[in-house]
Amino acid sequence: MAAMSAFQFCSGAVLSTVFHPLGYAKVLIQLGHEPLPPYPTKSIFGRDKLIYPNVFRYIGHIRATDGFLGMYRGAVPKFLGGFVTGAVQSAVAESFPLDEPRADPNRDSGDFMVSIKALCITTSRETLIKCMGTIACQPINVIMLRSMAQFVGGETRYSNFLSAIGEIYENDGIMGFFAGLVPRLIGEALTVWLANILSHIINTYLVEDKGMQTYTGAACGLIVTHITYPFTLVSNLMAVNGSGLVAASPPNMPIYRGWVDCWRQLSKAHQLKRGSSLFWRYYNGPVTRIGSRLVAMDYAFSS
Repeated sequence: MAAMSAFQFCSGAVLSTVFHPLGYAKVLIQLGHEPLPPYPTKSIFGRDKLIYPNVFRYIGHIRATDGFLGMYRGAVPKFLGGFVTGAVQSAVAESFPLDEPRADPNRDSGDFMVSIKALCITTSRETLIKCMGTIACQPINVIMLRSMAQFVGGETRYSNFLSAIGEIYENDGIMGFFAGLVPRLIGEALTVWLANILSHIINTYLVEDKGMQTYTGAACGLIVTHITYPFTLVSNLMAVNGSGLVAASPPNMPIYRGWVDCWRQLSKAHQLKRGSSLFWRYYNGPVTRIGSRLVAMDYAFSS
């Protein structure tokens, strides 16, 4: 069991490292940093639209600016965060072993109330495990996000892990290490509950094949994650907001009064899904026409 856990952790660390540039670019997109201007295209209805370059061109911009190693900014805290999360979740899971209720042998084994009780117990345990891991790694997550956000202004305040700890404590106090935690916890809990409930309904009433049922949970998780994505976005923005970084200060980002204020402003600007798509990223800002060409106003007269 220990050997299998070590293998899973190592394989996860390798995959995390390989795909880190994608996650890094996604964070910058979430922060609203768009250094590459959108270009004209056609919507599926034939309308003129502007679309931002896809994530691979964005990564190319990062490499052109910071070099190859620059694509791995924030990789060290991300790796540490993954290790801490895994260790804490494993410890919590061992401390709270799963003991599902059993059906009464004198009643139908598919008793509705028994299955609901089992669902609630399993989901509550999974929620506890997820949330404890999230709380434990949030300080590292804040450091990771702020180190990534430095790309926008070319800063170095959070480049060193130890100095980043001192920077956060000096400017924000202990609570600074948990910036963005509340929306992240809400998103995690909602994701677990909605995915498990949806999976339970599908497996109970729609899918009878046991082999197919093993894939239901993963599929439901992907669907629900898209629904709860705004919580992830708001959490990441609040983790850097007020840090003094160029990326987290006006005019690049407003100073939010709290995560609810952040949510409201993003919702008003129709930006709650910002960064959810890495390929079809339509520009929704003001536009103008130069000749017959559609151009974004934000970039039309920039140098």
